[in-house]
Amino acid sequence: MKHLAWPVIWSMFFLPSVVTSAPSGGMTEAQLTDLLKNGATLQLGGEGQGYSGSLKLNKNGKGNGKAKTVDGTEISLKGTWSIKGDQFCRKWKGIDGGNEVCETWVLTSPRSVDVYKGDQKIGVNSW
Repeated sequence: MKHLAWPVIWSMFFLPSVVTSAPSGGMTEAQLTDLLKNGATLQLGGEGQGYSGSLKLNKNGKGNGKAKTVDGTEISLKGTWSIKGDQFCRKWKGIDGGNEVCETWVLTSPRSVDVYKGDQKIGVNSW
């Protein structure tokens, strides 16, 4: 038993972690366009996500909303959004230094998505 424990402990600390990428099945440009063509109000995060909030996306490419982290930090979201290929791109004052960030939205149900920035899951949206 003693000889089996050491390799397990060693692997927990010294083997490289597996890099994951956004799962296949991200929403297409047509799906994103259909969803957002008239604007939409998104619920952000939720239980177990570390934050929650609401974001109104206007059909003119502007958006605004708020989110609150579990520690009480409030985040104001205001700026512009667009669809570029199969990605939702946003430029919000208050997060990401105001820089444009393009996200891949992966459907998890007919009314919710996991949100990825590159290979990192950064959130959950629902509508």
